[in-house]
Amino acid sequence: MGYSIFSETMADMTYQQIEKAAEQKWPVLFPIAVIEEHGPHLCLGTDTYLTYNLCKMVKKGLRELGLDSLIVPPYYWGINVATNGFAGSFTVKPETMVLVLGDLLECLKSWGFENIFLLNVHGDFKHTLSIINAAKKAYEEYGTGVYFIISDFFIKRAGLSGGEPYIIVQPTKPEPPPEYLDIHAGGFETSLMIKDFPELVNIDLARSLKSSLTTLDGLKIWQQGGEIAKEVTPLGYCGNPSEINLEKADAFEKRMIKDIPRMIFDFLKGK
Repeated sequence: MGYSIFSETMADMTYQQIEKAAEQKWPVLFPIAVIEEHGPHLCLGTDTYLTYNLCKMVKKGLRELGLDSLIVPPYYWGINVATNGFAGSFTVKPETMVLVLGDLLECLKSWGFENIFLLNVHGDFKHTLSIINAAKKAYEEYGTGVYFIISDFFIKRAGLSGGEPYIIVQPTKPEPPPEYLDIHAGGFETSLMIKDFPELVNIDLARSLKSSLTTLDGLKIWQQGGEIAKEVTPLGYCGNPSEINLEKADAFEKRMIKDIPRMIFDFLKGK
């Protein structure tokens, strides 16, 4: 079979295979991302590729634990605030995103799926909050077993207790912030893309780029979006794309393929 943008997702399956998976109560992995600018060296679909790839890693990890799962085709019409001043950063209204995700989750429920896990690597707060609200809506209105796997970093900011029945909290190790941040199209994201999607990275250009030298104060300005954000990140990246570290990227993926599948497995076992 030739290349498919839907490889390993439900889109490459038949409806009969979906029916069988629902009958066997397979858990569903739902990658939720965006299309947005990622500097001059990365493609607009970076977050979508990385979230989709995360789901593939989780699927592999679950299989190693003896549990089959399905991946929904990536959702990518999300929210971009910090990068909305750049061409290519598609964004939708929060209420639009919540309604569309709600409809999609309702579809999965109507087909018989009982456990749907939402995954996201895009850091925009409004985007993350919209996923939370979609999960809450599906849980409360449709009775859908939908769970958003969310970093504990967002819990307090989102006004959550951490005990909501539609979220699963992923603990993170607190670390002091560095002098200069690397959070968007910097060395880390560039390294992940080079590792798994090298054909989508202008590696030579990435190695030539200098750090955006974005501090915490600069971050507050950048998060406002529009033209003022472009003053902080004129080339669209927040970090240092030249700091490519494939070993760090590999270690991160190995941790994800171990931690998240175990969280899901233990959660389902606990139910």
